[in-house]
Amino acid sequence: MGYEKKNIRNIIEDINSRKTYLPAIQRKYVWDDDQITRLMDSIMLGYPIGTFLFWKVRKSTVNKKEYSMYEFIKDFHERDLYKNPAAPQPFPIGNDEETVWAVLDGQQRLTSLYIALQGSMSRKLPNKRWKNDEAFPKKELYFNLHSQRTDDEDISYEFKFLTPEAAKKQKDDKLWYLVKDILKYSQDELVTDLIIPNGWATDKVAMKNASLLHTRLIGDEIINYFEVEADSIDSVLDIFVRVNSGGTVLSKSDLLFSTIVSHWDKARDEIDKLLAEINKIGEGYKFSNDFIMRTCLYVLDMSVTLKVETFKKDSILRIKDNWDNIKKSIKDIVDLLNEFGFNSENIISYVAVSPMVYYRFKGGKFDSESKSELRKYIVISQVKQIFGAATNSALTSIREALKAAPVDTFKMSNLLNIRFTGDRTLRYTPEEIDSIFDTHEIGAYTFMLLSLLYPNLKYSQKGFHQDHMHPHTSFEEDKINSLILPDGTVIDEDRKEEWRRRRNTLANLQLLEGRENESKNAMPLEDWLKVPENSENVKYVPSDVSYKLSHFEIFMEKRQKLMSDTLKALLI
Repeated sequence: MGYEKKNIRNIIEDINSRKTYLPAIQRKYVWDDDQITRLMDSIMLGYPIGTFLFWKVRKSTVNKKEYSMYEFIKDFHERDLYKNPAAPQPFPIGNDEETVWAVLDGQQRLTSLYIALQGSMSRKLPNKRWKNDEAFPKKELYFNLHSQRTDDEDISYEFKFLTPEAAKKQKDDKLWYLVKDILKYSQDELVTDLIIPNGWATDKVAMKNASLLHTRLIGDEIINYFEVEADSIDSVLDIFVRVNSGGTVLSKSDLLFSTIVSHWDKARDEIDKLLAEINKIGEGYKFSNDFIMRTCLYVLDMSVTLKVETFKKDSILRIKDNWDNIKKSIKDIVDLLNEFGFNSENIISYVAVSPMVYYRFKGGKFDSESKSELRKYIVISQVKQIFGAATNSALTSIREALKAAPVDTFKMSNLLNIRFTGDRTLRYTPEEIDSIFDTHEIGAYTFMLLSLLYPNLKYSQKGFHQDHMHPHTSFEEDKINSLILPDGTVIDEDRKEEWRRRRNTLANLQLLEGRENESKNAMPLEDWLKVPENSENVKYVPSDVSYKLSHFEIFMEKRQKLMSDTLKALLI
């Protein structure tokens, strides 16, 4: 058959009436808000939005062969509802000829339209904690009916996800209209039930835009689709890969995931469940399908090069047969990372975690010595950016070294002879350790190094923050201007600038429990150390130096020496 057409409202009705689903081989929904609003702008402009490919399959075939199908996400929530709900299994059947459509090409566009025209979007607000429910306000798609098309701007028609409260605030002559409501009206009702009651009959721009929105979503047959019929998932996968591998629609890991699902039907459910569990541990993580797939290959001593053609049925069945042990090993390592104080804010390379999972999968123990060495590994491998280039080569080299080492105990010494791309190693020289103190400013890398210097903190029980010994605000112009230095001179502009840089480096940082950090806040170091409890518990504070800000350089030099000596004892 050739291409056929439908209007957008009809395809939305097909989804609502459970006639259209997503097959398990499809990846997760990944579009952002900007992509959705641009799609709506293209629709309003009358631009083509691409073709769609639907797999027409009988319900009885789906039930008999136990193919997994998924429903469309309606109310997307970045934390709580980011994966598609499972379709009924088995499908209820009225007669043997009943069919459904499964989307092979067009998933992201159709899901975006479904969310925009039927549901809502809840993404995390910046600077809000992941566990805070209020960080995810529910927003719906609105259209500014006063949008005016121009040739000078990138976007002609303004769409935006807003809360109802924000939409009611009519600012800058914007007139926000809830887009999904337009689907309620027939052509005859549009004027009598919408435009006239809202007073838009005298507002030419609003009337024109409301009419155009209705035409594009209901009148125009924008959905241009091709329908294929097949009973075998293998045939469908071949079509799917051919369609999606021609451009950049799917990554290699996406295609790999589709291949795995074709031979292990429950893979998607299992992996989604595992990701949901590990990403909620502690302060939260951002592990992905890519990490899970690569780690499965890694622990089973397979090639970690992600190529669809290398994943034959036997290889996938090995993953399936070992899944329980793989899953447990991953969970154990994520629990350990949480114990070390790591979370999504301070992990730079998730790839670096795979060798830790390999160690656990092969029977590695979590005695105190191995934990200490594992902490060193995850810090050093990231600070030295071992996985910044030639990732697969680095992973393979570490795996070979682990194979040659005793199974039950982890020792960094077993990895020190590995030479990575760019002649990098996991070794540290005294000079490299000294350079750390000027290389990294406050962030993920300084946290990692501080975690080595403060190994006994109960990271999984309390939230620890990086704190400035001499407070960050102490270096503001009004506080540092005319400061008298130990030699009797007044601080000059060059030294001010240098101090402001150095205040964020390792020698001026410590780890404090969140509440302690808040109470310390901008308190000068000399005052904070006068509190007995603080002076007793603080680490790496030189005793033979003034804690006044004017002695900042001497303090930094002596504290760096204390910290550097400890790191050298640990890492050399």
